[in-house]
Amino acid sequence: MRQYCYLILVVIFTSCGSAKIALDNNEWGKTEEFAVKGRQGIMINQKLSFGNYRTVSVKRSWTKGSSYFAGWATGRPGYNDYERVIGTEYSQRKQTIRFEMIDDKGNESSVFCLSRAREKDFMIGNNPNSLLNILLDISGKGDMSENTFWTKIFINNQSRSWEMLLDNEASQRNSKSYIGVVAQSRDNYYTIHPVYKIAGKNEKVYTMPVGSVGFELRNKEGKPVAAVSAIDKGAVYLNSTDPGEKFLLSNICAAILLRESI
Repeated sequence: MRQYCYLILVVIFTSCGSAKIALDNNEWGKTEEFAVKGRQGIMINQKLSFGNYRTVSVKRSWTKGSSYFAGWATGRPGYNDYERVIGTEYSQRKQTIRFEMIDDKGNESSVFCLSRAREKDFMIGNNPNSLLNILLDISGKGDMSENTFWTKIFINNQSRSWEMLLDNEASQRNSKSYIGVVAQSRDNYYTIHPVYKIAGKNEKVYTMPVGSVGFELRNKEGKPVAAVSAIDKGAVYLNSTDPGEKFLLSNICAAILLRESI
């Protein structure tokens, strides 16, 4: 229902013209903009692509009756993180998506996503240095809602993953103040900020009274490095010159785009 509401608002604010998310030109450099192909709503077996980045596969469910992530325990050398962090009841539910992504530089990734996650589904424990606790500390949140989007990203067989927390409800309800997080460690992270401004006809900018139309990713220095638009078929914006970082950011953007399909 919330998605339909913001789409109606987009049409109203742009007087039925073409709409794009509005990015602060003073903060963005020579931005690359890519149209998204293959985003087909609930058709989850599609191949998603933008620019030189594309998913090899997109599938619901990680496992067949196990709480360990499919692909970790078998056939993925170097993936040594076997933390049992999700309850077995999620293993075959439709709230899960896994996909792999590649680019033209030879980079590859494996990504696991869970929507509608709850705090009690994670074994946080008393370890202040656990990645989940670090995510909560950076975002300034002491806990998670009942509808949090959680993602784990492995790049090029690296043993250390990236994790993302994005509260589906708070990011819409409190779009002007909400902050999500993607982190690999306490010193290596990005923050996620809802985009609630739209550029309509003649580049005129409108501010959404509620909700958001996309997300902006910023590095730990606060500089925007990527953005993803949820309008129509979607669009991805990259504001980085580092190939490795661009691949990571593309994985994050793809996960955000696919979260609406869960």
